[in-house]
Amino acid sequence: MLKTEWIHQYKKKLCTAEEAARAVRDDDFIMTPLCLGQPSTLIPDAIADRKDELKGVEWRWNLAIRPYKILKPEYRGAFKITSAFTGTPFILSQFQGMGYGAYAPATVFSSIKQWTYFRKPDVIVAMVTPPDKDGFVNIGPDLMFSRALLEGKATSQGFVGGPRVLIGEVNDQYIPVCGDSKLHISRFTHIVEHSSPLPAFPPPNPTEKHKKMAEFVVSLLRDKDSIQIGIGAVPMLISDLISHSDLKDIGLFTEMLPTGAPLWLEKGILTGKYKTFRPGEISASFIGPVKDLYDFVRDNEKIGFYAGDVMNNPAVIGAEERMVGINGALEIDLAGQVASLTIGNKMVSGYGGQSDFAMGCRMSRFGRMIIVMSAATRDAQGNLVSRIVPNLSPGALVGTLAVHVDYVVTEFGIAGPLDGLSIDERAEALIGVAHPDLQEELMRGAKEKGLFK
Repeated sequence: MLKTEWIHQYKKKLCTAEEAARAVRDDDFIMTPLCLGQPSTLIPDAIADRKDELKGVEWRWNLAIRPYKILKPEYRGAFKITSAFTGTPFILSQFQGMGYGAYAPATVFSSIKQWTYFRKPDVIVAMVTPPDKDGFVNIGPDLMFSRALLEGKATSQGFVGGPRVLIGEVNDQYIPVCGDSKLHISRFTHIVEHSSPLPAFPPPNPTEKHKKMAEFVVSLLRDKDSIQIGIGAVPMLISDLISHSDLKDIGLFTEMLPTGAPLWLEKGILTGKYKTFRPGEISASFIGPVKDLYDFVRDNEKIGFYAGDVMNNPAVIGAEERMVGINGALEIDLAGQVASLTIGNKMVSGYGGQSDFAMGCRMSRFGRMIIVMSAATRDAQGNLVSRIVPNLSPGALVGTLAVHVDYVVTEFGIAGPLDGLSIDERAEALIGVAHPDLQEELMRGAKEKGLFK
């Protein structure tokens, strides 16, 4: 292709949102990337406006971060909404009163195969940067699913998967990043130009309870560890505590880039020189809608963004010598099984990458999987309810196997290392970090299960 030929392709594919929306057909399966790579409301709303013309269309939304009109009840006649990871108010609204029937189980690593071999999307709508001088757009800081979704997956037989229709929303306010993040405009069938600001969620408000949990987690970290951690009140405090710690030569091998990364780098704590995967580089798949990270990742050669079939591949994770996964839970039973997706049969999030990293940390020499959660919560009547339980709530989906959990941290302490302990010993350790007011009740529940004979 001549260097300037892409310009003619670009102009030929350039269209309005309404014209791009007309490429959707009955019974199509539509997907978007995970987070910031999702389009603005412009194109999805144009597709939604065809609700009286279309039927049988399924749209898979993961971590929807904008109030798309297609998520409103009046669009259910033409569009079926499903999700492999909820986690935001916009998409969680689809599951109210429905249990988790519209949930589509997938880990990040398994989903790449699912969406290229078994459930190939017909239409994909994604946000991208304007093209460079050679006709390559940047997918931006959201590579978790994007490469496999946008172009299929490379195999010895060529590319498998890839959509019939690929709509790129070219946004001059989107963020170009380094890593495996470029895609040629020849891959796209439609291009819509639309300048729009990126959404940014307010930071969480950590409590004293969160601070205690963060302190316990940081006490388990060691020099030269490679860390996987997400965003939230506890991770935010962990980030802050790490920046004031004596830790040295920390590496980041993670899905979501933590908010503390800029400060760790500035203070010389984050060097990554002992990482196996691209030593010296910060390696991630995506960032959340966190404004403080937008300028940090922009064209930053110290940070590489890679697809989920790399960053969430347990074999790649396991090759790191000191891989530490830090993840949350909704419930844990006395054997150490982690329910991180649902509260009973109420959908809250999804498998995401927790089980991918749990397997990877298990394979990693000196690796550890740390599960962090508050010991108890309050029910609708204000009663204290333990999140460490004799049995998981009926309908709960297990997110991480008991054999993949090394430590459980609550505001009351650290249970672990759990590896090699009997169920009796695990139960005793977990009851020890439960809320003190509920420990006696848990002990009774354990004995009813036949423990502590």
